Amino acid sequence: MDSLNFWGSRDGGSTGWKQAAKVNCTILAATSVTLIGCLIAVTTKVGGIKHTLPFYHGGCDGGSVSQVNVVLHLLINIISTLVVTSSNFFMQVLNSPSREELNTAHFKGSWVGVGIPSVRNAFSVSRFKTWCWICLLISSIPMHLLFNSTIFQADQRNSDFHVTIATEEFVNGGPFYPPGASLVQPGFTSWEYQGGLINESYDFGDLSGFVDGPFGTPVNLTDYADDNSAAVKNVSDTALAASRWERIEIGDCKQEYIKCSGLKRHRHLVLVIDKPGGWIPNNIWHLMDNQTELWNRYMPVDQPNHLLYNAQCVIRTYGSTLTSGLQPGTFDLSVKYCLAEPIDWTCHIAVSPTLLLAVTLCVIFKTCTAIVVTVVLSRRNQPPLVTLGDVIESFIEKPDPVTAGICTIGQHDIRRAMMRSKAFVVPGPRQWQVLKSRRGSAIPKSVWATSYLLFAIGIGICVFFFNSISSSGSLTGSFFESEQNPFIDMPITFMSGVLLANSPQLLLSLCYLAYNNLFTRLQMAREWSLFSEGYHALRVTDPKGDQYSTYRLQLPYKYSISLILISIFLHWLLSNTIYLFISTGGKPLFSLIQKYEQLGYFGTDGFITNTRNDPSLPPNTAVAVGYSSWSLLGLLIVSCILILVPIILSLKRLPSNMVHIGSNSLALSAACHVSPLSRAVKARSNPLLSESPTMSNSNLPLAPQCLEPPRTLFEGEAYSYEGIGNNSIEMQYLTPISNTTTRQPSQLSLSSRRLLPDHDRCSEDSTDSGDDQQGSPYTKLVRSKIRWGVVKMPPEWHAEYDNEAGPVGHLSFGVEEDDVQSPELGELYA
Repeated sequence: MDSLNFWGSRDGGSTGWKQAAKVNCTILAATSVTLIGCLIAVTTKVGGIKHTLPFYHGGCDGGSVSQVNVVLHLLINIISTLVVTSSNFFMQVLNSPSREELNTAHFKGSWVGVGIPSVRNAFSVSRFKTWCWICLLISSIPMHLLFNSTIFQADQRNSDFHVTIATEEFVNGGPFYPPGASLVQPGFTSWEYQGGLINESYDFGDLSGFVDGPFGTPVNLTDYADDNSAAVKNVSDTALAASRWERIEIGDCKQEYIKCSGLKRHRHLVLVIDKPGGWIPNNIWHLMDNQTELWNRYMPVDQPNHLLYNAQCVIRTYGSTLTSGLQPGTFDLSVKYCLAEPIDWTCHIAVSPTLLLAVTLCVIFKTCTAIVVTVVLSRRNQPPLVTLGDVIESFIEKPDPVTAGICTIGQHDIRRAMMRSKAFVVPGPRQWQVLKSRRGSAIPKSVWATSYLLFAIGIGICVFFFNSISSSGSLTGSFFESEQNPFIDMPITFMSGVLLANSPQLLLSLCYLAYNNLFTRLQMAREWSLFSEGYHALRVTDPKGDQYSTYRLQLPYKYSISLILISIFLHWLLSNTIYLFISTGGKPLFSLIQKYEQLGYFGTDGFITNTRNDPSLPPNTAVAVGYSSWSLLGLLIVSCILILVPIILSLKRLPSNMVHIGSNSLALSAACHVSPLSRAVKARSNPLLSESPTMSNSNLPLAPQCLEPPRTLFEGEAYSYEGIGNNSIEMQYLTPISNTTTRQPSQLSLSSRRLLPDHDRCSEDSTDSGDDQQGSPYTKLVRSKIRWGVVKMPPEWHAEYDNEAGPVGHLSFGVEEDDVQSPELGELYA
């Protein structure tokens, strides 16, 4: 998990990670202050957090609202990235063990992951670090679930419009008589009334006899006798204004009005029919005398009428469940063009105070946690060992007595030995074998399995839903957010919609962390292998000498930036796959059950079942969660390609002349017992040359004391032999059967036992940091360019192995003057 880490320190002040910590604390503090200011402004404006605040208004169809919304969400993503990245930095620092924590784990017979983000590490460090790590992790969840929906766009697409079917003379001053020559009033579907036919005594002012249909809002026929009624005024206003409306060709007119996508650019509509002279009702209908008398009360049936039909309509998403009952040819109508009233609907961008409050509290919490972590860890004498170079430097300057004499051991040896109860690896010479392996072997099988299980769950969910969508024939709609895409048929509020739409982002974030972890481990394997191919300087947090500073916590830019871009792209794809849909607009609609309902163009039962009104939004707002099948397909394809990349990279071969430590601190410690004969080691008396108690208790380097010969068995122990074949990547070794997997002080050789009773002094010495390390004889070595391989040892060390079948060498780090050589096949090394 890489994070911000801008520069290291060379002036004796704060170390590199402390410098980066200050920068990240500043970022978090500035973000907290900004969010607090925004929250105060919003809550003051709306008087609380219960209602959303529209703060920007503009045009809907390609207007400024969409552009401002893109800019604001880009800003949100930048802020969110800075906050999460800063949080990840502190999680990585908390995840990194100190030397004291490494010593404790090793003494207990365990190990800690180094140079990588590890959940195992989080519970292997101090309680303070563990709880701070958990706090930062939990506070990141609302950032993924809520921050992106704190600001949202609500467009307006009205549902009501007045439709008129008339001739061209209608808009040019020709005579017309509502309801029109069709003699069909709005809302009328059938002449049936209570099982019988309507007769001349039927009261047309009573709407209870009409069958509910899709042909406009019901209007009393008697309203057309009143010139001041709304029904008559609608027709008159249309006749006067339609000539100034926008002309739309037939294809565009169908596209805009037939599809149930709401009215975005136009409202009232006139269908201009190619019918010179208009219609005479008597020529259309064979009216009986009583019917002629009835209609003459409202309009002449023997005179030309340039109005055929008019109705006040409301778009309702019935889809294909209802269709017109008219058969083709009932009216021989030829539509020339349409006249539509242009309307520039006002859309808005709003902010949710509730979500803003939750995000603000999380950022404040992160800021406080980060400051506490910086202050506490800075005051401690046990700095976190963040990079691989930090750990190598620590183990070389103060060698670990627990791992003395097992320089050929690898992470797989340690894992296998510790998985077997009552067994552990003992010091002693081992025969070197060619280690033929690839980078993938540096990653434990459990990590591979866990990571790809997580990937399989994510891809499996995508496959399941895509199969359900394609089998139901719903593979339609748009790749992006659109009202043409299907919606999840369930009643939701704004808050539940936010959680439902953004919850998959959490799974994607977990998959990304696992994906990033694989790359980190592969890169660490490459970095470690370089020390067997030549002389290289250590990459550390606080560089000195030939050392160089860490540009990132682990991954180089070519990987880290690529992974960040991939993460952004996947999150964007997922946000198009499932998203929150919000739309305002509508009018009071009089239903046949004698009540008014506020309906947006999506606010009907055909949109979502049992629509719920959200009190935080306007009453005419529709909220739903939509999904795009095409975006889901794209997400599935990209994911399947991406999961192959780590497998391909893992096939690259590792050098055969170096042990494979992975990220195992115990294996790394075993490889860092340097020779006292190194040209970079300060001259100092060797404790192996003297058995004086005074010398044994002096503050001397630990490495010569730890390079011990194989110990003898204690009473009750027996050897268990484990042979590794020539094709294995590890060494042949012995494991004694004991009552515990922990190497207790009584089980170590004389030189190691001399160290452990005074363990507190050793730990105290190991707390020295910075320039205090000048007292170590290995300081010059770790600040030089070093290589891992066969190094020369003093004669008294070789004398400990005179009883072996052949000469015994030692593997560790050395400088160029030491002439470090690669290990030879079949030779013994300890």
